[in-house]
Amino acid sequence: MSQNNKKFTFIVSIQVLSLVLGLFSVFLPRVSALTAGSVTPCINNSSSYYDSLNQSISGSVYVRLPTGDSPSIVYLYSESASDTSCQLLGGAKAFSGHWTFLANASNVSNIMFQGQGLNAQPYSAVVNLIVVPIPSICSPVVVCNTNYQGLSGYLVPNLISNTTDQIAVYQANPVTDIRRLSINYYADGVFLYSTTQLRPINRNYLPGGTHAIFIQASFANGEKININQTINTGIDWSGSLRLRSDFYRSHNKLIFAAVITAVIALVILGLWAIRILYKRHEFKIDHGLDEYEDKDMISPKDDQDNNRPIIG
Repeated sequence: MSQNNKKFTFIVSIQVLSLVLGLFSVFLPRVSALTAGSVTPCINNSSSYYDSLNQSISGSVYVRLPTGDSPSIVYLYSESASDTSCQLLGGAKAFSGHWTFLANASNVSNIMFQGQGLNAQPYSAVVNLIVVPIPSICSPVVVCNTNYQGLSGYLVPNLISNTTDQIAVYQANPVTDIRRLSINYYADGVFLYSTTQLRPINRNYLPGGTHAIFIQASFANGEKININQTINTGIDWSGSLRLRSDFYRSHNKLIFAAVITAVIALVILGLWAIRILYKRHEFKIDHGLDEYEDKDMISPKDDQDNNRPIIG
């Protein structure tokens, strides 16, 4: 009985080993083909997308799917000049909403992108790629996080592919030596002012309370750096912060100041007039002038009737 069990176990083991070897032989060519650097014929089917870039890309390539798309395994290839062979650069599981490292590229101009189940809408990119030079100038996660002059923000790179392409390619370039065009300051979604030097926001523009601050630096190469901050100026019990912020936000501060001055002057004059009238009234009461004024208001006829002796 034990010999039969041993034979049965041996046969099952042989069958399982044969099955594993068979599966390995089937998937081995596919795994080998998807090894980075391998060269394969370019495939033209519904899951393949091509793009010829106006400038070659070099650096770390990250991938992000459009918002709402389901995660998908994707591959990035570099096409040869003859467009007959493609070299695999790398593959990854891509998601919507954040960047995932995909591959390293070096002087690549023609690319092929493959992925199953990608949402190919008309005039819309099926995938977004961002190329970050080595060494990295920003860290792509949800955005391309970076530090600029001691402040934490994120880089907005330039689109180097055509807007009608189904592969949107963004190139992140350093801005250290690039001329700044302007720095715009916003509070709670409202534009405040613009400068050419990056400094902390002028708090004179802020009323009391907590405010969402947005600073955007624009550069001559078309890139931008966005900085988000939160500032709490405290409770404005007296209303002075509101008045000050309204003055600084006014486009014509002279007119604003003139109007405020006129209003304050009218209030002061009104209070002064009320005070004078009240003091005059008190003076009349203290000196009995109100009684004489009351008698002066009585007509002579009424006074004669009152002074006439009563007969009867």
